[in-house]
Amino acid sequence: MLQSLLGAIAEMLLSAAWTAIIRFFGLEDVAEIATALFGLGCILIGFTVYLFGH
Repeated sequence: MLQSLLGAIAEMLLSAAWTAIIRFFGLEDVAEIATALFGLGCILIGFTVYLFGH
């Protein structure tokens, strides 16, 4: 349970950092798409680990 919580927090921090870097370079639309894809990727990886165990 704690590992899931820490994973979710790390995902949010990485997502925020990624968005900040992209917006710094002026690519707001790309930032939104990339953040969504990154989040979905993390969710899929987490779901796969949950299904098949560690």
